[in-house]
Amino acid sequence: MRRRAATQMQTRRRILDAALRLYESHGPADTTILAIAERAGVQRLTLYRHFEDERILLDAVWALWSAAHPFPDVGRVAGTVDPRQRVRDALEAAYGFYEGAAPFLLRATADRDRMPVLAELLAPYDAWLLELRRRLAEGWGASGRGREWIVALVGHALHVESWRSLVRDGGLAAGDAARVMSRAIADLARDPYA
Repeated sequence: MRRRAATQMQTRRRILDAALRLYESHGPADTTILAIAERAGVQRLTLYRHFEDERILLDAVWALWSAAHPFPDVGRVAGTVDPRQRVRDALEAAYGFYEGAAPFLLRATADRDRMPVLAELLAPYDAWLLELRRRLAEGWGASGRGREWIVALVGHALHVESWRSLVRDGGLAAGDAARVMSRAIADLARDPYA
């Protein structure tokens, strides 16, 4: 009995790992159940015994991914009083998070419009970004249009696509990318109408 349960757990884990790797390389919208089964080395029927449908499989992959990539604690990364240091600390934490989390997160966010279920799965990520943006936009002393620009730039800096542009495409180290963006936000706060 125990051996069978262990084998089933191993099979389940192989399926989840195969699905996650395919989601990272092709995106959830372009990954088929057949491709996942083949990569896991199981029959489609075996995959369906473990995961009744694609949504259940996607939920399980999200749970596995989330456990391996917890979001940085908003309270800890946004707790510094000085807004310049707060932004830099938070961006360093966010960009460090993206170093490991980006392969799946980039594909899932890109496929969100093609697979509405991803909007539900990504809701915790969206909420994390929104709360972090709210906290990082505080304390700059700007109002009106200047505040709008700061909020927009902070939101832009926090997105995984910005990290990709600066780090993966731009060749910056994650810490340097955080410094560049925090400097841009601080410069804008210093003179929002230049």
